[in-house]
Amino acid sequence: MNAVVGKSFSPLLDSILYGGSSVSMNLALLSREAKPETRLFTSHALNGAMLFKYPNFPDRMPSGGLFDGGDMDDFRPIETGIYIPYDGRRPREGGSAIYLRQKNCDVLLQDYLGIWAESGNERLRRDMDLLLMLDHVPSLDPFLVKDYLDSQQVAYDPSYLQLNEKEVALIRQMISAKIGEIIDKAFAAGKRPATDRERVVSALWNPALPEARDFIAAFGIGEGDAPVVFAAWKGITFYQVQLRGIAPKVAEMIRWFSSRDAVPFDASMNRTYMDQLTMFRERIVARLKAQVDETRAIMHEYDGAHAAFLGGKPKRLIQFLKGARRTYWVLASCLSALNSSASIFSADVKPSRGNRLSFEESTQMFQKLDIVLARKREVPASF
Repeated sequence: MNAVVGKSFSPLLDSILYGGSSVSMNLALLSREAKPETRLFTSHALNGAMLFKYPNFPDRMPSGGLFDGGDMDDFRPIETGIYIPYDGRRPREGGSAIYLRQKNCDVLLQDYLGIWAESGNERLRRDMDLLLMLDHVPSLDPFLVKDYLDSQQVAYDPSYLQLNEKEVALIRQMISAKIGEIIDKAFAAGKRPATDRERVVSALWNPALPEARDFIAAFGIGEGDAPVVFAAWKGITFYQVQLRGIAPKVAEMIRWFSSRDAVPFDASMNRTYMDQLTMFRERIVARLKAQVDETRAIMHEYDGAHAAFLGGKPKRLIQFLKGARRTYWVLASCLSALNSSASIFSADVKPSRGNRLSFEESTQMFQKLDIVLARKREVPASF
């Protein structure tokens, strides 16, 4: 895991450093502003690192299809890594990486971060437990991390999540309203009082409440699966809200790739390589559209199942919820890729420059986009 002298910057490292809050959590920056006793982890080295998410889809999807539970009880195609810069104040200059599901992870965590599962130190064991918890969230988006940690009754310094309380309240309101329509329909049929409805809505944010178990049991889902289903259900609705915000930017990207602006302004000086760059651009567009199409397919299924339930046909929604874990993780991957792509595009394609790039700039942007849109990513031991 030694640094390679003089090597070029990795597009994967750029995606970690600049991919946005859903992709990475800069513990070094956040810990620098926190009091020692409130830092997220006990390990000083870990508090100087960065957590990041990366897609690692199986070569073949297990049987059952996207909207059926099938044999994917632990389907987690997004993994968690730890990037440890050689110089915490210059993270782009390289560092080491540890991946939580690699075979020798426990040895590397002990060697690099002083964390080990069998430690007699309770706080170091908590570090390990917290890392494994975060590996069960498909994104490092502050809203989703907060929801999961709260459901697990984990204490943490809220400054690490840097949440906008107004945005959180809006998202919770929209999630409660969407799911509340289903609760209203179910309660109307059972003639249950309004106070029961409020308890069930509260249970959305605390799956341990009896009302949560009662509600989820009505869908034929086991009690032990209730927290997972609730988290996925809320997560899907959260991404539905997020998609509304990112959709215009994605549409703008697709228009740009199909316009003359996407042709480098110095194309005439690079004629020999233009065919290669054009094929590269076409691959980026195909991958971008594939992410959009998969996102739309999930949202279409969700909206259709929701509408069918309100129309008195609950089976479609029940089937959707049983496969909610799968759709949640796939959707998380799609939205993370689209958000990161939009961030890269906004940083590189600027109106002040006429929305044009040079051949070299185009190549570099395409490399970064290719990384974030890939569904299976090769992960290096060092950057």
